[in-house]
Amino acid sequence: MSLNTGMKMIKTETVTVENAAKTLGSGSLLVYGTPAMLLLVEKTAVALLDGHLDEGMTVGTNLNVDHVSASPIGCEVSCEVTLTEIDRKKLVFAVEVKDPAGVIGKGTHERFIVDAEKFQNKANGKFDK
Repeated sequence: MSLNTGMKMIKTETVTVENAAKTLGSGSLLVYGTPAMLLLVEKTAVALLDGHLDEGMTVGTNLNVDHVSASPIGCEVSCEVTLTEIDRKKLVFAVEVKDPAGVIGKGTHERFIVDAEKFQNKANGKFDK
C-alpha cells in the first residue's frame, strides 16, 4: 500500500438530464441530483486509490456531504477528494464539489480496505442460514 495523507484527486462531469434530480427521482427539478453528486464523490475517491491498492479492495461505508447549491443542466461540476486520515483499514477523505459559481457540496467520505474475495463471499452467503 502506498497511500499518504494529503493525496488528492479531481473528477469532473457535466450536469445532464440523466443526472438531474427529476430523472433520478430525488426531486422534481432539472438540476444536478444529490445521488449523482454522491456517486461522483465515490468515483473520485476510488480513482484516487487506483494503483495504490488491489482492485476492488475498498468499500464505501460513509458519506456525509451537504448539497448546498443547485447546478443547472449544462453546468460542469468538479469533485476534489483529499485523503485526510489513514486509520489501519479506514480511509477518510475531505470532499468539496464545485461548479463555476462556487462550492455546491462539502463534507467527508469514508472507505474501508477489505479482502475482496472474503467480502464478496460473505455478502453472497448473507441469507444462507
